[in-house]
Amino acid sequence: MQEHKEPLGRHDIDKEKINLFKGTHGTCYSNADSIRTSGFRYSNVGLRGGGIYFWGYILDDLETDAKALAIAWWRFAKKKGDYAKAASSRCSVIFADFKVENQDILDFEEQQVREQFIVYSQKIYDRIKGINPNEKISTIYDMFISDVEESLGKIFKMIHVKVQAPKTYKKILPIDLTGQPSCYVIRNLDCIEITKFEENDDE
Repeated sequence: MQEHKEPLGRHDIDKEKINLFKGTHGTCYSNADSIRTSGFRYSNVGLRGGGIYFWGYILDDLETDAKALAIAWWRFAKKKGDYAKAASSRCSVIFADFKVENQDILDFEEQQVREQFIVYSQKIYDRIKGINPNEKISTIYDMFISDVEESLGKIFKMIHVKVQAPKTYKKILPIDLTGQPSCYVIRNLDCIEITKFEENDDE
């Protein structure tokens, strides 16, 4: 068996910065210009509930992957017609940092949270009527988050959840190694610190 040249472990993780989460947000030029001027506006539209959605990462080594996910999302949104009325529908990627403490994050990838959410969803899914399936899923996420917040007496600033990558995203590694990509749903917009805007003229 070939010997590993690089030691395994967490030696490359800067523990001082473990709470500095990072993310990318793919959108069109026109929306990016508005965000540059006025910042993000809270959105109630999203499959994992209300908030602003970012492709999340911590290590700088994964920034390229997060950028590729943002571009793939822009392609999906453009094809869907989300930018049909925009003055410029070309691609822009927004990079941001989120200074959030772990206790202010509701992590749906923790097994206990995920299982509680599944049980919660089983109880109420058939009781929610009159909306399309995606709206129903979004509503259940919002309801669960609100109920958890009420029971704990606190408001979560950020949600972490794994989501399916857009179809045009080119995977570097098999999904059995990487898992689904991380998504940060920012519910407190004061957490967002935009670090740069990057226009992609080749898209």
